[in-house]
Amino acid sequence: MLKVEGLNVSYGDLQVLWDVSFEVKEGEIVVLLGANGAGKSTTLKTVSSLVKPTVGSVEFLGVRLDRIPSHEVINYGLAHVPEGRRLFPDMTVEENLIVGSLTREAKSKRKKTLEWLYDIFPRLRERIKQPTGTLSGGEQQMVAIARGLMSLPKLIMFDEPSLGLAPIMVTEIFKVVEMVNREGVTVLLVEQNVHHTLAMCDRAYVLENGRITLSGTGEEFLNNDHIKEAYLGI
Repeated sequence: MLKVEGLNVSYGDLQVLWDVSFEVKEGEIVVLLGANGAGKSTTLKTVSSLVKPTVGSVEFLGVRLDRIPSHEVINYGLAHVPEGRRLFPDMTVEENLIVGSLTREAKSKRKKTLEWLYDIFPRLRERIKQPTGTLSGGEQQMVAIARGLMSLPKLIMFDEPSLGLAPIMVTEIFKVVEMVNREGVTVLLVEQNVHHTLAMCDRAYVLENGRITLSGTGEEFLNNDHIKEAYLGI
């Protein structure tokens, strides 16, 4: 479904990705692991065409995303929920969600999609007219995820969805990610909560200093000595 090949990415004179290659198959949950500064967010930004590679390609369902403007990526069925949520704090919950449904198909199904998301996130239904900036961190993350889903994506990318949340909210967010996947949406996930992530994913890649150094199934990673020592503290 998604094929990334030989990505080299630089910010000015600073190169941050070297020959990064990976793939995501339809229906999977695939995880990118790595320490802060390893290049995970840059990888997602390159997939969604916010950052252009100096070398390499990003192909999604046969379309070269690296060759199109970032604002057109959503039309091909790929959504990106960025780190830090990036919501419009003065707009209501529902207004933020509507912003996510600007493609032709999403507009035509907006009412049905909103009802589906309010069933997934009952708290958001209670706060439809509330300014998003007044919500708790966990509730804002729900809005960010729901906004991404409003475009009816075939693949959705999450960048640190549990960052800064209380443990009970972290559990809830992971349940939502799994639920979305069961509904037929493929998931590419960057997440620091390694143990929980590996327990639910199909496959994972390790990104270290801008390079993919390891790949395997979630189960293989949970039993890998390097992963245990570096990421699980075992």
